[in-house]
Amino acid sequence: MKRLTIWHTNDIHSHLEKWPRIFAFLREKRLAAQDDLFFDIGDFIDRVHPYTEGSMGQGNVALLNDLPYDAVTIGNNEGAALGHEELAHLYDEARFPVVCCNVFEDMERTELAHFAKAHIYIQRDNIKIAVIGATACFTEYYESLGWGIEEPVQAIKREVSLVQADVIILLSHLGLPLDEKIAAEIPEIDLILGGHTHHLLEHGKEVNGALLGAAGRWGEYVGEVTLEFDETTGKLVSKQARVHIVADLPVPADEERQVAAFLEQGMAELDQKVVALPHQLAHNWFKSSEISELFHEAACEWTGAETFLTNAGIYMTDLPKGIVTAYDIHQLLPHPLNFIVLSMTGVELDVLIHEIAEKEAELRDIPLRGFGFRGEVFGTILTKRMTYDAELDMALWDGAVIDPEKIYRVVTHDTFVYAPFFPIIKRVAGKEVYTPELLRDVMTWKLKEKYGKGG
Repeated sequence: MKRLTIWHTNDIHSHLEKWPRIFAFLREKRLAAQDDLFFDIGDFIDRVHPYTEGSMGQGNVALLNDLPYDAVTIGNNEGAALGHEELAHLYDEARFPVVCCNVFEDMERTELAHFAKAHIYIQRDNIKIAVIGATACFTEYYESLGWGIEEPVQAIKREVSLVQADVIILLSHLGLPLDEKIAAEIPEIDLILGGHTHHLLEHGKEVNGALLGAAGRWGEYVGEVTLEFDETTGKLVSKQARVHIVADLPVPADEERQVAAFLEQGMAELDQKVVALPHQLAHNWFKSSEISELFHEAACEWTGAETFLTNAGIYMTDLPKGIVTAYDIHQLLPHPLNFIVLSMTGVELDVLIHEIAEKEAELRDIPLRGFGFRGEVFGTILTKRMTYDAELDMALWDGAVIDPEKIYRVVTHDTFVYAPFFPIIKRVAGKEVYTPELLRDVMTWKLKEKYGKGG
């Protein structure tokens, strides 16, 4: 019986404190068995880490090169959280192919993104393996950055119809529900290695004959899949999946030094003066602060919106009196978040204010994880101009009754749009995504505008 072993990672999100163990473990496997395959399923980078921010993800690519991986696909943190040029050149030095069949150079989708291949072939003995990749369809983000993006299921079906191989593997940064749908609809696929929804399949999951594998999130697990083939016919006869807990892996002797070096290198890259402040700017997770007031002003000026809806938990630190660096601003706003303007009718605004009134006390102290938020707790919801009169059970704008026919421009960010807290936001048709600038880029602009003269 011929055997092929596949190692896979996904959604590490620049949790580089886990990387020394992951790398040492996988490097040992690479040296012991040259025929093993190694794949990453996207969101290996996350701009929350100074090492990633300082190198715009190219430091992370260098880490993948060290193994090297056999192929990767991109996640939304590679595809939608970088500027167009940063993504276009992210893999210039890569020693592995990027496989992604649904991101294009143009919005008309006439030409696949130059950094990617729609599929590749890998040969092991007499076994021909086709590898297809696909990423989540964040249409507004990709198009605002100048890319085209295709609905992934139809793109995958097209690629499957084109390949001729003994085994078809899908690298899917699409999430478990879509992976299950793909397995049900495209029976030619033998193995789906997944990510995006941070799901953990400790022993895999079989759907319509396909094996699904996934290794959770943040580098907490490494996935392993074993494929067995009949010696005579070369047919795939069995598939098994398991995961390895990274905390239980052998500890490299220099683990602490490696982890510290990632941070130090990132800090050095971001050690650039932005402005000199005449006094400290304080933050507060549970009420408005000087920082939140300044940023409300910045958000409305940048987008032309009438008010800024956010959670106070996004402001992570104070800004010190004196020299403020790019690193300081990164620590203040480490989240890979963009502004999104909602064009809401008065009726929709009324519903939103009522939804906020119902949920704000519950949300205040939750330790939110995901939806672009990289903080500790959600914090108080900050709203200016939008208020709620509990005695009258009435939503107000500037203290007055809301005009149901008027269109109100409210700027917020990804967390409020993609988290399920306020259902009305998902139903708002008019949404404008402001890319490539992240929140911290706009804060940098505002600080320079207000404090830059003579600084």
